[in-house]
Amino acid sequence: MKYSISVLMLFAITLLTSCNSLTLEDPTLERIEDVDIKEMSKSRIDMDAHLIINNPNGVALDLASANLDVLIDDIVIANIKQSLDAKMPANSEFRLPVNITMDLEKLYKENPLTALGKGLQIMSEKKLETRFRGNIKAGKGMVKLKIDVDQLEIVKF
Repeated sequence: MKYSISVLMLFAITLLTSCNSLTLEDPTLERIEDVDIKEMSKSRIDMDAHLIINNPNGVALDLASANLDVLIDDIVIANIKQSLDAKMPANSEFRLPVNITMDLEKLYKENPLTALGKGLQIMSEKKLETRFRGNIKAGKGMVKLKIDVDQLEIVKF
């Protein structure tokens, strides 16, 4: 009987200490891929894309939400706000599909010549320097992560 209690106590202590030692590294936004422009006019660009997020952890994480501002020249021209119910596989990259509608009129208000230059850059170079700022929420069980994102990306069209 004493042996059974000892084994049970040892199991309980091991379980409790292993739960406390679970530490998760923050996933990172690696890049943006597969940008597909659905509609483009002088006032807006509507596109689909994939945010590539790397999960460096040995366990899959539950992805809950993404809330990111899209900035050009420090002007917020779009917001990506999505509630999710997806799993990020362990030790790998995850492709998060997003729709982005850029309000180009916000650029025109600040500086019409800069906005015209950005439009020409998109059409001639097929790319645009864009900042993504906000957070992505993920976790596993009781462990929740709020991944802060502040990243400059060259979005290729």
